[in-house]
Amino acid sequence: MAQLIAKRYAKALFDIALENHRIDEFEHQVHMVYQILDSEKEFMKILQHPQILMDEKIKMLEEIFSSKVSNELMGLLVLMIQKNRQEYILEILTTFLEEVKNYKGIVTATVVSAVPLTTEQINKITQKLISSLNKQIQIETQVDPSIIGGLKIRVGDRILDASIEGKLHSLKSQLYDLQLV
Repeated sequence: MAQLIAKRYAKALFDIALENHRIDEFEHQVHMVYQILDSEKEFMKILQHPQILMDEKIKMLEEIFSSKVSNELMGLLVLMIQKNRQEYILEILTTFLEEVKNYKGIVTATVVSAVPLTTEQINKITQKLISSLNKQIQIETQVDPSIIGGLKIRVGDRILDASIEGKLHSLKSQLYDLQLV
């Protein structure tokens, strides 16, 4: 249900941005609003609190965002409060940003390594992914010491596991299969 709600509102905002040729502007504003709301957990609790009046919530949103975002985005935020769907705001904003990435042909690749990667290593991985996928790549890095070494790369629903942990797991499975024969 939450995904359906987020998709509908995000798609409506995306359609408005596309129709008005303001994709980049909306993307920047949505990203800014998302960062603020995601980092201010207490503010989100206030927006979701049932004993705070709707008008007060709207007034707070307008004081914070009205001078920083378009009327369309402000209208969406106000509508979320009016419809009592404020708990979906972050998901709607995330879904909108995903719509923009799809529109621009940008794919997010998550690279997991045992130690932090250098900028040079990230650039090499990015170039290899660009050449193999023929798409723009946005890299997100994560550090997970449990993989011991190597990399895990996730692009969409595809995963390349070149980690030592993955190889050990594969070897363990092969040895287990040998014992059964």
